[in-house]
Parts: sequence; structure tokens; C-alpha cells
Amino acid sequence: MLIIALAFAGGCGTTEKAKARSAMENFKAAYENCLRQYPDDPSRCEALKKAFEADWEAYRQAGKATAPNITGFFEFGPGGSGK
Repeated sequence: MLIIALAFAGGCGTTEKAKARSAMENFKAAYENCLRQYPDDPSRCEALKKAFEADWEAYRQAGKATAPNITGFFEFGPGGSGK
């Protein structure tokens, strides 16, 4: 039961990250398209730029939320006495 619960919990984070990535990619494409339409006036694309940046941050945060938190100490090499 615990394995099923952990798998479900991990899947939820992955879904959120996928949604955030999709939104980010959509705004990025729209922003790039706007820049192609108005190469002499990029200020017309400022709202799309801000939306892309906000979604980029949401994507980064979703990645942090789903990344495993592993702490520990590993010692490699001969001896391994810990001194």
C-alpha cells in the first residue's frame, strides 16, 4: 500500500511539472512569434514576455517540488576511515 501511495504522490508532482512546462512552452512560442511580427518594437510583446517568465518560474518551482531531497555523506576512496 505504501508503494502505491508513493507512486501516486510522485505522479502528481510530475503532472504539475508537465502542466507548468506546457504553459511555459506555449507562452515562449507566442512571445517568439510576437517578436517576429514586431522586430522593430519588442515592447509590444512585453505582456507575453512577462507571462513566459512567470511560467518559467512556475516550471522551476514545480521541478524543485518533485525533486527528491537526499541528504547524506558519502566517502569514496581507499581507507574510508572517516578521519
